[in-house]
Amino acid sequence: MINDFSKFYTFMEIVKERSFSKASRALGISQPAVTLQIKKLEEMLQTTLIMRKKNGIVLTREGEKFHKLCLQFEGAMFRFKDEISRIKTDKVPLVIAATQLVAEAVLSMMLDKISQSVGSELDIRIKEQNELIPFLKDRRSDIAIILEQSLDSSLLVKKLFDYELILVSNRKIAENIKLEQLLGFRFIKDRTHTYLDDVLQKHGVDEGKIDVAYSLDGSIMVCRAMTTNNADTYVAFVPRFLIEDKLKEGKLFEINVAKFKLTRSVYAAALKENEEVLRKFLSVKSYFAV
Repeated sequence: MINDFSKFYTFMEIVKERSFSKASRALGISQPAVTLQIKKLEEMLQTTLIMRKKNGIVLTREGEKFHKLCLQFEGAMFRFKDEISRIKTDKVPLVIAATQLVAEAVLSMMLDKISQSVGSELDIRIKEQNELIPFLKDRRSDIAIILEQSLDSSLLVKKLFDYELILVSNRKIAENIKLEQLLGFRFIKDRTHTYLDDVLQKHGVDEGKIDVAYSLDGSIMVCRAMTTNNADTYVAFVPRFLIEDKLKEGKLFEINVAKFKLTRSVYAAALKENEEVLRKFLSVKSYFAV
């Protein structure tokens, strides 16, 4: 029977780092100690979990199965810690998980309205888009604001608002263009907008041929880069609501792309057991117009 959970964490760190030596540095213990822990773990399980290779490590079939169990265990421990922290306080904050874009540009402006509607303090957590649903299903958040519809049967998902992505430039170069002319511009690109690449491909634009000067994480960073870098003429697809003031001030310039309009939907998701919480949250839906 396994009752020393440190071996679990050592195993998980090795898988994360893909190396025994890197795992030992991350854990702050010697490499022989890491090796010994894995050896004892394999002896208890009576199987081989990890194969060492010249370029790293490879999990055996049993190692892959054990890794999945460890992920479940890790999720359970996070839920346990969250529940313990909630025991200490009379008021339990509503945890809302969202991307940086939604958290900083939308939720931060509506904290009072949301708090009053749900009757609770708020705890806003910033997560990557692909982390939001797992974070919600692990009960580490009560509501997740997601940028893609989810068909998960364990969730309730309601549309919150739509927003438009527009093409802008840092210098006035053209008011109207055809879609194929995109290949003639230098882009500052949001690498998290992978769906944009798919949309352009569907419209016949080879995304691989687009001239990308800089690739950044997130629309907020792209907007800042567009207004502060002038060594060249740049364009970018950004949410309209983020740069309305910059358009009015003449710091950025909108370019209309013929027969091309890009709108993205934002959804609020919750576990079915939190239907009432989601209903209260959605009562402020009208304020989310962006």
